[in-house]
Amino acid sequence: MKKETERIRISRRHFIKTTGIACAALVMGGSLPKLIKPAYGEKSKENTSAAQQIEGENIQEVLKRYFGDRKISNSHVTLKTPIIAENGAVVPITVSSDLPMSQDNYVKSIYVFVEGNLKPYTARIDLSPANGKAEVKMRIKMRKTSNVRVVVETNKGKLYGAINPVKVTIGGCGG
Repeated sequence: MKKETERIRISRRHFIKTTGIACAALVMGGSLPKLIKPAYGEKSKENTSAAQQIEGENIQEVLKRYFGDRKISNSHVTLKTPIIAENGAVVPITVSSDLPMSQDNYVKSIYVFVEGNLKPYTARIDLSPANGKAEVKMRIKMRKTSNVRVVVETNKGKLYGAINPVKVTIGGCGG
């Protein structure tokens, strides 16, 4: 008599993820069933909450978390971005400020936010008077067409900012 067995199909990604979580749980002495997410096709509360998070964080809440109720003046900062980014994975930006860089008064930090990303906070660059000039060139990742926002913080706590819209295309088609 032959015994029928049901074949279980799971993806390689799910297997590796589950195995990694199981190893971590054993090392930490945690509870394994709570850490493993269900296989594809199964529904859970975590899957629905992930779908709700697709919109990402609200930029106003993020700015409040980083800067409190301090006012951000739209001056003293120049933000150069492409109008259309051919590849959202490598969008070149240049941030510069005409604020002084002396021992008493200087740009302490430059913050970069991408409003369309799930997590808008993208980068923070700390400067000192030794930098001589408050200017940074970098490449950032953008999930979709949205605003790029930079905030410059001085050592005295004043905030200055700039915003530029950037259109992200797939393959540089402009659509």
